Amino acid sequence: MSLSQRHPQKQTDLRKGFLGIILVGCLCGGALALYATRLTLTAAQSGTLSPGGCTINNWIGCNSALGSSYATLLGMPTGWWGFLLYLGMALAVAFALMSKDKGRAASAVAAVFVFALGAVLFSFYKAYHLALLKAVCPICIGMYLINVIILALLVRALRLADSEAGHFLLQYFKSVFGRPSTLTFSPQPVLFSALAVSLFSLGYLGLEKYEQDRQKGASLQSSLAAHFAQKPVSLEIDTTAAAWGNRASKITIVEFSDFECPACSAAARFGEIIAAYKNEVCFYFLNYPLDKAINPAMQRDFHRQAGLAARAGVCAKQRGDFWAYHDDLFRRQKQLSRELVIDLAKQHGWNAGEFEACLDDSATIQQVREEIAGARIAGVTATPTFFINGRMVKSWGNADLIGAIIREERRRAYVVTPSGVKLF
Repeated sequence: MSLSQRHPQKQTDLRKGFLGIILVGCLCGGALALYATRLTLTAAQSGTLSPGGCTINNWIGCNSALGSSYATLLGMPTGWWGFLLYLGMALAVAFALMSKDKGRAASAVAAVFVFALGAVLFSFYKAYHLALLKAVCPICIGMYLINVIILALLVRALRLADSEAGHFLLQYFKSVFGRPSTLTFSPQPVLFSALAVSLFSLGYLGLEKYEQDRQKGASLQSSLAAHFAQKPVSLEIDTTAAAWGNRASKITIVEFSDFECPACSAAARFGEIIAAYKNEVCFYFLNYPLDKAINPAMQRDFHRQAGLAARAGVCAKQRGDFWAYHDDLFRRQKQLSRELVIDLAKQHGWNAGEFEACLDDSATIQQVREEIAGARIAGVTATPTFFINGRMVKSWGNADLIGAIIREERRRAYVVTPSGVKLF
């Protein structure tokens, strides 16, 4: 005997106490989804994610997941789609709580049940992405758990036993496709499908409009003006620091970086952006490891191997092959360890014992600490952070803006001599 035959009224006699808890869960999930959306947009706009928030270290944190290509779906942050889903479920549950029509309330909750099941299945898919990234994202996992809890509570709200959930779902879809079923209420598929399509379409268009307005508001000229409106900071740069380009240039570009930072690894694109200006700029790489062991600004363990990697970079610079070693460290940043940096040194043909001694040399440690101190004076709080002639670059991934800044700096560097000749 089926559920509806044994209890004809059971399907529409909802447990509203569970619905109240589900509503709270949707609100919590929506808050997490909005936070994830903000972090994803921040990463896309500036290429920089600051330590803190849900980030504990390079393995447990939001940066790797929400700053990766997996953080978007159909051109929008995955978190935004999650927010729209939580919003839609919350509205449907609120309707069910307030409605005096038990049949309509049941159809709303049943629709939420179907969407919640889809959310749980999608959560497994996104968890697979986390496994590929070898990252533990507390915000992401929090949403996955909320999805599972909401689904379990919906079973209770519909007065179903766990063993009855599959049968209920089967009967639901039979009714949706017009086949005879044991449901005692109409699922109203056209209504809820139209509402879902409307919600997600409006949400998509709304965020797209927001992004267009933001980009329009931040036009090249206004961004350039905002950049040069900054007062340049004084950067003390060791002339022996790792550099690329023309050391005699009047255009100095400084990157403060962390070898264990995912965004810093992606910042290798910056080199491609300025490649055309190689003879006109001097690009310096300076260390700002987010490692509590060497960086006094860190209040907790964040990138535990970053200080070691920074020291290894200093030693590589002393051996005349910093940039190749720099690339190797970023390629292997998930495996950073003392053994790895020494093994990489051996691959470059350097004496392992001498390299290890250099790692622990007080002069090496002091150089990294001096670079950290200089970064803190300049106002660096996140990595990567770039400066061009002392002015912080807000969007290092914007090739048009970087080129415009360099060309304006070049124009300002020209000097008119008595003979009328301009010298750069």
